[in-house]
Amino acid sequence: MLLPSDKDRVGGPAREESLALIQTLFGENSRAISILGRLLQTPYCSGLLYSPTPVMPALLRLDPIWDPLRADPAFQKLCEEKQR
Repeated sequence: MLLPSDKDRVGGPAREESLALIQTLFGENSRAISILGRLLQTPYCSGLLYSPTPVMPALLRLDPIWDPLRADPAFQKLCEEKQR
């Protein structure tokens, strides 16, 4: 929170991934989903969870880390692939 992606383009996304995971573990689902939504819109390549891959809809669908968020319609929308 102190050094988000918009202030640190290199390390910020990795810290935000960690923050989303922590918020998920503590039941702060809407905050975690909000961060994950931002990360899906942010081009980066050095995350902590999936390095060197950024958070992607397929990873959100498959990784059991995000199971507590699965019932939330906002999370389900994040998991959808964008059609080109």
